[in-house]
Amino acid sequence: MTTLKPTLIAASLVLALATSLTVAQTAPAKAGAKPAAKASTSTLGGGRAPAGGKLMTRDELRTCLQRRDNLSQSGKDLEAMRPTLDRERDELTAAGEALKAERAELDRQLIPIREWEGKVRAQTADIEAFNKRNDALAEAPRNQQAKLAQELKIERDRLEQVRESLVAEEAKLVPAYKTSVAAHNERVTAHAARATDWNARNTTAVGASVKQQEAQALWLNECANRPYLEDDETAIKAGK
Repeated sequence: MTTLKPTLIAASLVLALATSLTVAQTAPAKAGAKPAAKASTSTLGGGRAPAGGKLMTRDELRTCLQRRDNLSQSGKDLEAMRPTLDRERDELTAAGEALKAERAELDRQLIPIREWEGKVRAQTADIEAFNKRNDALAEAPRNQQAKLAQELKIERDRLEQVRESLVAEEAKLVPAYKTSVAAHNERVTAHAARATDWNARNTTAVGASVKQQEAQALWLNECANRPYLEDDETAIKAGK
C-alpha cells in the first residue's frame, strides 16, 4: 500500500501543470483585432503644426475659414482697384504735362500783349502831353498861335492813327488770349478736381491695403499653424 503514494503525488503535479498551461493559453486577445484609427489633422497654412499646438474646435475652424475667404475676396478687390488707379494716375500726369505746355504757349502769347500794353501806356502819356499843350494854346503869343495850332492838329492826327492801330491790335490779340486763358483755367480747375478725387481714392486704397496686410498677418498668427481635424473641415463644407 505504501508504494502507491509517490505515484499519486506525481499525478497531482501533472494535473496542476496541465491546468496552468490551459489557463495561460486563454489569455491572448482574439486573432484579427485592430487598434482604433487615429483622426487625421492638418493646418490651414499647409505646414506642420508646432509641437504641442492646441487643436482648433470646429467653431474656431469655421471662423478661420471664413476669415481666409474674406481676406481672399478683399485682396481680389484691392487688386482690381489698382489698375484703374494706376491708369488714372498716368492720365493725370499726362494731362498735367499738357497743361504745363499749354501754359507755356499762353506765356508766349502774352509777350505781344505786354508790348501792346506798353504802346497803350505811351499813347496815354502822349495824349496827356497833347492836352496840356492844347490847353496852353490860348495863352501863347498871338503871333505863335497859328503855328502851334497847326502842330497840334498834326499831333492830333498822329495820335488818332496810333489809337486806331492800337484798337486793331487789341482786337487781334486780347480777345483770343482771354478766351484761351479762360479755357485753360477751366481745364486746370477740372484737373485739380480729378487729382483731388484720385488722391482721396488712392489714400483709401493704400489704407485698405495696410489693413489687409495687418489682417493677413493676424490670420497667419491665429489660424494658419493651428492644427484641426480634417473631419471637421469636411463637416463645415457640408454645412454642418
